[in-house]
Amino acid sequence: MTLRLFQPKTPISSHFSSKKKWTRSGPWVSRLEREAGGKILVDEKDVATTVLVSSAKFLSTQRDLVKKFAEAHAALTDWMAKNPDEAQKLIKAELFAETRGDMAPDLIAQSWKRIVFTAETPRASIESFLQNSLKTGFIKTAPDLTKLFEKP
Repeated sequence: MTLRLFQPKTPISSHFSSKKKWTRSGPWVSRLEREAGGKILVDEKDVATTVLVSSAKFLSTQRDLVKKFAEAHAALTDWMAKNPDEAQKLIKAELFAETRGDMAPDLIAQSWKRIVFTAETPRASIESFLQNSLKTGFIKTAPDLTKLFEKP
């Protein structure tokens, strides 16, 4: 079964046998809700969906560059939170450039309501994800997270 979310002209419902889906945010969830009758079964509002990462080697050899990138990322994140209409227009254009498929502005606006823009490291969210992964057997042992978070 192939999920063709990046091909907007293809009806999503033709790729699923069930209309109930597990997922959280973004225009893809809104498309599943609209086009396939999808329902959100678990809505974890504090879950991290995007995290800015770097290799330890790059961080140690290019710390100034990483710091500038992190600062630019934080500024952009803040701008998106404060300018949702303009940001949504830019997102729509970027999605079109990446997928060659148009997405309705109201679909992006609907999904925007589920997104929390922050440049803060979501430590509690990642720790919760780790514990859930252990409980479900997705991973057998917990990795050491002490070196996972660092501010450049």
